[in-house]
Amino acid sequence: MSYADLVGHISMVFDQTRNAAYAAAIRKHVTPDTVVLDVGAGLGVLGLIAAAAGARKVYLVEPEPVIHAAREVARHNGFGDRVVAIQGRVEEVDLPEKVDIITSVFTGNLLYSEDLLPSLFLARDRWLKAGGTMIPDAAELVAAPVSAPRLHEDMLGTWSTPHFGLDYSPLRRFACNKMYTERRPGFLPELLAEPQLLVAADLMLATKTDCDSQVSFVPKNDGVCSGVLAWIRIRLGDAWLGTGPLDPHVHWTPQFMPVDPPIAVWAGELLSFNLHRPAHGEWTWRLETGGEKRRHSTFLSQPHALNDMRKLAPDFAGRLNERALAVRDTLSRMDSLTRSDAIAAHLLQTYPRQFSDAASTLSFVRDLMRKYAQ
Repeated sequence: MSYADLVGHISMVFDQTRNAAYAAAIRKHVTPDTVVLDVGAGLGVLGLIAAAAGARKVYLVEPEPVIHAAREVARHNGFGDRVVAIQGRVEEVDLPEKVDIITSVFTGNLLYSEDLLPSLFLARDRWLKAGGTMIPDAAELVAAPVSAPRLHEDMLGTWSTPHFGLDYSPLRRFACNKMYTERRPGFLPELLAEPQLLVAADLMLATKTDCDSQVSFVPKNDGVCSGVLAWIRIRLGDAWLGTGPLDPHVHWTPQFMPVDPPIAVWAGELLSFNLHRPAHGEWTWRLETGGEKRRHSTFLSQPHALNDMRKLAPDFAGRLNERALAVRDTLSRMDSLTRSDAIAAHLLQTYPRQFSDAASTLSFVRDLMRKYAQ
């Protein structure tokens, strides 16, 4: 979902299980003197729970315009004098005071997948008082090998089935390198072994967001491994909230990492698993047992032209293309306080290969204004 889509927040605002767990932790720590920072607040659910619990001041920080709706909800519920809603990235905002509690939902489906933890760590180091509280303050990444033949067939096998007489099987190699978010009702894969802890993160102290974990599973029975399912657990006060297949449903979901072809596993024979992801990078997973090996990477889930690959090299030095020149031109004129319609007229005349009509050109300028104007 796009966090800029207000209605898209419905799954988070009305997530009874998740929000009840957060509320229990927040209410335990909030006093009439407490100052709370809700980082990545969205529609302000967690911060408003803190205000309702009696916090002296609550700061909602959110880069998307939905924060204005959060401000409206705060006023509607009588918290307007105690809730301050700020649009901006936490890296850029200035608060008038340090806070007693930082709350967030920055752990996402796979802890590191949205690369939000660095922002949380910055907020912690900059704004949390000594002895302050984070909710959550710890997180775990957990995984288990699974048998899910129906899912495997739906997501991968489909590519090997001719469609209208056309054979798309060469593209199956992309499908088997993608992680899948599974939300279908009743989806409950067979766990072939006990879940293992991949990562334990102390959010009060952590600074790095790289993942490189190696574990061994011991299958309980003979079977066929379709892939690995991974999910998170977060600590909210004294309780843990899990997002796994056997936990109560929340809007966060487990992630399915397929192996192709599936691997036969045998009871008691070790199944070795490695999960690797550098910060802001791609996920790679490896599975091995009895001489059978599988390696997959999200980098391989999309086709990459050689020229695009060259641009990813650390030593690549490139020149701006014409679209980028139009962006630079726009930002320069924006900095000179030129009107949007005047900038659009200039772009339409200067870059005829990039812009075909006045309306789309003005839309291009408006998008840049929303992102970078102040």
